[in-house]
Amino acid sequence: MDRVKVGVIGVGSMGKNHVRSYAALKHVCELIGLYDINQSRSRNMAKSYGIHSFSSTQEILKEVDAVNIATPTTTHFDIALEAIQAGKHLLIEKPITNIIEEANQILKEAKKKSLIVQVGHIERFNPAVKALPEMLKEERIIAIDIQRMGPYDPRIDDTDVIQDLMIHDIDVVSSLIQGDIAEMNALARKVTSKKHMDFAVANYRTEDDIIVTLTASRSTNKKVRKMSITTEKSFIELDYIGRKITRTRRGNGSSNKNKQREYEESYENEEEPLKMQLIDFVNSIQNGTKPLITGYDGLEALKLTKLIQDKVYID
Repeated sequence: MDRVKVGVIGVGSMGKNHVRSYAALKHVCELIGLYDINQSRSRNMAKSYGIHSFSSTQEILKEVDAVNIATPTTTHFDIALEAIQAGKHLLIEKPITNIIEEANQILKEAKKKSLIVQVGHIERFNPAVKALPEMLKEERIIAIDIQRMGPYDPRIDDTDVIQDLMIHDIDVVSSLIQGDIAEMNALARKVTSKKHMDFAVANYRTEDDIIVTLTASRSTNKKVRKMSITTEKSFIELDYIGRKITRTRRGNGSSNKNKQREYEESYENEEEPLKMQLIDFVNSIQNGTKPLITGYDGLEALKLTKLIQDKVYID
């Protein structure tokens, strides 16, 4: 198969990064052009990359094999269905949609046409996160605690912190542990936003008795992206930003029963996660294989997000 022809729909804060990354991946795909409802922004960006600025979704879909949807979440459903009807593979920024029924329909229609649907849960392409499954193979997990916090961003005014930030870690946890949720509670509150929750904590226990705590904030004056995993043998700390894992283990042998050994692994020099995500998407199309994060993974993350939102009570 020739290089996959890709187009980007939506070139706002996230979409422009997709354009930049596709443009740097000329060896694996061909970035044909982009479309944005803001035609001035679309033309300016297209000019800077030497690609075409399309005037409608219909136009761009005629010229590509696959599209990258990075528009507001409320528009994902209509654009995705239009692309599927045109026979195009999809990479949809997270969350896949706002509504579970819409996500189900996207996946149903894509399956009919054997089209790839990948959802942009980018943290799973963080090289430190990618190293965790192998590290946990011989471990029995007791608890997972994740903090994703940072300052308020006025650009994000259409959703709460659970769907905006916590969903990243919902997806990561779902990739690490299986099993249904036995019990859950969640709390949240508004801080800066007038309509949406800015700080949220969710606690749940799986049927395998793993305790998960997720904290998300967009009202914290420091950017924090950390995970800790307690197992029967180890304590594992992951720094999302530094792409680093520190593992503290009990020593082996009777003479070392009370001793601890600490290991540190750094992945900071590996490829940018966004580029890894796009390469995975293109390779899936070329090889007819399943992407790392499928549309069904995106649907499961959305379901758990909605479950947490339903548990939240605000005075």
